[in-house]
Amino acid sequence: MTEHRPSEVIYQVYPSSFADSNGDGLGDLKGILDKLDYIDTLGVDAVWISPVFLTPKGPDGDGGYAITDYREIDPKYGTVDDFKAILDKAHDLGLRVYTDFVLAHTANDHDWFEKSRNREEPYDDYYVWDDGHKDEHGNRLPPNNWKSVFGGPAWNWDDKREQWYLHHFLASQPALNNNIEKVQDAVLDEMRFWLDMGVDGFRLDAMPFANHDPDLRNNPWRDGQWPRDSEHWEEQYFQHSICQDSTVHFIARIREMMDSYPDKKTTLGEAISGPDGGGDSVPVAASYVDAEKGLDMCYTNALMSIWEYPDAGRVAGMVKHLEHHFPEGGNCNSASNHDIPRSASRMTKHIADEDKDKAVKQLMELFISLPGSFCMYQGEELGLPAARIPEDIPLDKLQDPVAHTKGLEHSRDGARTPFPWDSGKKNLGFSSSDTPYLPATESHKARAVDVQEKDPESMLNFTRDRLKWRKAQPALQKGTTKVIDKIPAPLLGFVRKTKEQSILCLFNMSSAQQSIKLSDYFNEKQCKSMNINKDETVTLEAYGSAFYGDKPVAVNVNAKTAAKKKTPKTGT
Repeated sequence: MTEHRPSEVIYQVYPSSFADSNGDGLGDLKGILDKLDYIDTLGVDAVWISPVFLTPKGPDGDGGYAITDYREIDPKYGTVDDFKAILDKAHDLGLRVYTDFVLAHTANDHDWFEKSRNREEPYDDYYVWDDGHKDEHGNRLPPNNWKSVFGGPAWNWDDKREQWYLHHFLASQPALNNNIEKVQDAVLDEMRFWLDMGVDGFRLDAMPFANHDPDLRNNPWRDGQWPRDSEHWEEQYFQHSICQDSTVHFIARIREMMDSYPDKKTTLGEAISGPDGGGDSVPVAASYVDAEKGLDMCYTNALMSIWEYPDAGRVAGMVKHLEHHFPEGGNCNSASNHDIPRSASRMTKHIADEDKDKAVKQLMELFISLPGSFCMYQGEELGLPAARIPEDIPLDKLQDPVAHTKGLEHSRDGARTPFPWDSGKKNLGFSSSDTPYLPATESHKARAVDVQEKDPESMLNFTRDRLKWRKAQPALQKGTTKVIDKIPAPLLGFVRKTKEQSILCLFNMSSAQQSIKLSDYFNEKQCKSMNINKDETVTLEAYGSAFYGDKPVAVNVNAKTAAKKKTPKTGT
């Protein structure tokens, strides 16, 4: 049988809100360094650190994703020596370190852009410039109908160069012209700077936006209507602006460079935008992944597009979709990050309060059981809900520019509030400042690390337990996946399988107790491989899970068997 490539668990740190070491109200590199031991206790394999490079001040910096200088640490986060200290300690702990790399655009105060505005060689065509058009009244018009993800046209007029430049996000983020090899060469050189320093790989930002149609043709509208009252990014089919086949060739060059290093260098691509209004990015992400000439893995919008508690049918369909497009592995499951509301709020908003904790724990078990790697956003191990606006974050404290470009409901600050380290300290132990980056969320106090450390049943200890368990299961790390369609909803069942192990992952995706006689759905050989006894009936409580396999691992369980009056040999 063909197994998947080995997977891993990655912990994402958003530096601004993780830990402030100097009391200025902003998280920093020394804060991350101080908390590496905590991250190590979770049982993850790697740490992804969101951008700490030099950026424009204020909203134009887009939280670190508008890069002024790829090789300079922004002083607000610390120094290169601080970053090197993180590398050294992480490696001593056995943790790999991935840093963010933004290859689709820079900031508009990057030296390359300044020289390109002046038409200096060789920077003249480092960015996407065009004369555009004029209407019958002589008014300047953009080259085409492409839209910015953050609202408005994807083009901005530059008075100095007297041309339009492309920006897929903020106007402060001009798009690099990665269609030409010399720009790719320059980008690769910036990557080498950090690889030579010792980073273990990159999380590659906004991969579908790396290339564009050189003829700058209009995108069709998804509904075909023209003219139209509204012109938003989500309403287009991105035939020409993003998701271009040429990105695969750029990725092959990145992989060749990564493979030139003696130690393994890992690439994790962000591919959360598909061509149809941004939906279903899975096929696009899969086209970027290849064991020999592509990215090691990509995370998609498969989980991020779920805005309610997923029912058994939806998860079954998602698993089949992922397995179809990633038959050899390379998918990375990500349910939350700095750009999207936290899964503990987003996916449980319609769950009764008395069931929310059980549901959040089940979601964690589901995330680590799905085929592929798992990228866990800081605070997900605590079951943190998203901060509310304006209840938790007053309007005058918002930092995210999207709140101003697209509207308050699109603000990402709800997922970026300070990490709650200590329930009894100022700003929940994040910072001693009177003016933290964002306000500490009062509702996070009961979920602070110091509180959960003392509770053996806490989400934090539950997460540690499950990640330790996952590491002991070959089938969960590299197994193929088959959904058991015969198992009736609201139960969800799929089997993860390698040559040496088979595990049945069983979930009750409802608020009502469910019972099932497992031997009705598997033949004798299959039952034996998963340690399922004939006539054994398993009862799963609301949002309960059970795991059956041939590598028993003792964990706390939320299931009971009626026939044998014993717990599953592997599971919860």
